[in-house]
Amino acid sequence: MKEKVNGVDLYYHKLGKGAPLLLLHGHHLDGGMFDKIIAPLSLYFTVYVLDMRGHGLSNGDIAEHYQTEVEDVYSFIKQVGIEGCCCFGFDAGGLVALMLASQHAHVFKKLIVAGVFVNGAGIRPYHYLTEGFHRFLRLDRDSRVELTESFMSEDNLKKIQIPTLCVVGEKDWVKVEHVRWYSQLIPNGRLILMPRQTHDSYAVKSLKLLDLIKTFCK
Repeated sequence: MKEKVNGVDLYYHKLGKGAPLLLLHGHHLDGGMFDKIIAPLSLYFTVYVLDMRGHGLSNGDIAEHYQTEVEDVYSFIKQVGIEGCCCFGFDAGGLVALMLASQHAHVFKKLIVAGVFVNGAGIRPYHYLTEGFHRFLRLDRDSRVELTESFMSEDNLKKIQIPTLCVVGEKDWVKVEHVRWYSQLIPNGRLILMPRQTHDSYAVKSLKLLDLIKTFCK
């Protein structure tokens, strides 16, 4: 299905019955990252999987700013009538969800974010090299936005009042201590560590978060 949002046709997949659950993919990905987990989640929730503009089956160019994606997601939620939904956001999708939750207090009921950093101190040096290669040599817009706009102030993090799980892999390129730090700034935030997991291994085409999402959001 497609929904015209801020002048762009955004593709989304909807499956299941029950309370709404929105899944937001990371940069360099699309909603296909959730292929394995959609069906089992749909036994408990109405699952909405959105492709951001310029990703997957959505139209338009990749957003030049995170705030554009924040406004897209907020408009989508209002247009399809799922305000107060639970949300799981991975990587850039998680940062977009955090930003949205800080700007609109009641848009989500509960929030899970995974593999998210909120400032430049939160990632390991080798990841700068990887994203820098994509940014400068491949002119990748996702990489440019990630390297230049991945920032939330402490004040904005403290505005997020809803229950929030902040998930990170033990072997992630996002630093565990960084996620622990910002999870403590969110009034109802909590750190969840995924043992032995890398950045993608527990979230991309994986069932490893099924029980966590099901238990937390039900």
